[in-house]
Amino acid sequence: MSDKKRLILGIILFGSIWGGLEALGIKVMGATGFHPSSPVLALIAILLLASARVVFPRAGTTILIALVAAGFKFLSLPSVYFCQLCAVLLTGVVFDLAFSLAERKGLTKSLVSLGMVGLVASYINYLTFAFSEAYLFVNAYWAERGVAGLLRWVYTDGSYAAALSFFGIIVGAALGRKLAPRFLRWSADGGKEKAYARGLILTSLGFWVLGLVLYS
Repeated sequence: MSDKKRLILGIILFGSIWGGLEALGIKVMGATGFHPSSPVLALIAILLLASARVVFPRAGTTILIALVAAGFKFLSLPSVYFCQLCAVLLTGVVFDLAFSLAERKGLTKSLVSLGMVGLVASYINYLTFAFSEAYLFVNAYWAERGVAGLLRWVYTDGSYAAALSFFGIIVGAALGRKLAPRFLRWSADGGKEKAYARGLILTSLGFWVLGLVLYS
């Protein structure tokens, strides 16, 4: 299997898993009244994105995975709000830049430095999201909070997310290191190439069906 095809299938797979698990998380937290929910969704995102980045270590892949996950929400949700799509896409952009910088600076070799990448990137993600929604896209839900309210949200929900991201990026990268040789071996086996491709496509479709069911 060519590297390009392997990469495309991987992006679709990880983006679909992200979308499906986020839908499941939202459903479970809504049913149990769990709050705040955004840190848990941030943890799901960083686990998937860190794993995917180790399996497919190329700049830009994280953004493309986020595009698939955003498309998942766009096609699955009965009512789509721009901020929901923005949150997914922004997460992809911020963490893609964070991963690229961490790889360039050698920060992925130490667990502590890798965890700090997740923590700092999470705070940046929350800050950028809150202030862009309030003052760039003029979303009334966020704008009415004012600067103090936005900073309070980043301090509370953002701190929970940052703490979870510290550990999430470490666990996700470790999972990616275990998955990477398997992905390479399965896709490189000429006799199993079709089965590998079909398996990834069917798995991706399974998560799309899960999202459609949960969001309906």
